[in-house]
Amino acid sequence: MLRNDMKIRLASLNQESYFIYSTEIENRLFIEESMQNAFIIGITISAFPEVNTDGIIKRIWELGKTVVVPKCNPKDRSMTFYKIDNYDQLETVYMKLLEPNPDLTEAVLPADIDLLIVPGVVYSETGYRIGYGGGYYDRFLTNYTGQTISLAFDFQIVDQVETEMFDLPVDKIITNKGTIPCKQNRIKEV
Repeated sequence: MLRNDMKIRLASLNQESYFIYSTEIENRLFIEESMQNAFIIGITISAFPEVNTDGIIKRIWELGKTVVVPKCNPKDRSMTFYKIDNYDQLETVYMKLLEPNPDLTEAVLPADIDLLIVPGVVYSETGYRIGYGGGYYDRFLTNYTGQTISLAFDFQIVDQVETEMFDLPVDKIITNKGTIPCKQNRIKEV
């Protein structure tokens, strides 16, 4: 229910606010130490109304860093990340999502990804999230040991997200209003 309510709220975001908020989030991301120190960054190709990642990806390339994007395998709900150097290496898959074309790109091991930007719909200040329902990131995060950040509009943050045993939180959430230190917030809760 929370996921559906938030999807409706996201869809009602006007274009001007969407781009202003996305730019504020992008600017905050690039002052993060984990972003500055990362060389290989995992990120999705966004679609409205997700936080716009186009500018982020272009800035990562401008800094000489490596962009890796996921390709989903619906059979086992796994993901493999592939290095992309330009948007021509992408293909349109189900639900009009853009994913890397494996024939034009090189796979990257999870251990080689320094920073993973994890998408979602709803978040708590402790870093737990409700995603889009496929469970792809939850599966991937079980074997990922690098740093994690989520990008969200401030209204996507709620007091509490119901969690299940397999849910794994992110380290930080960057919103258009600020940065939420989720890892620290979890320590305070204990």
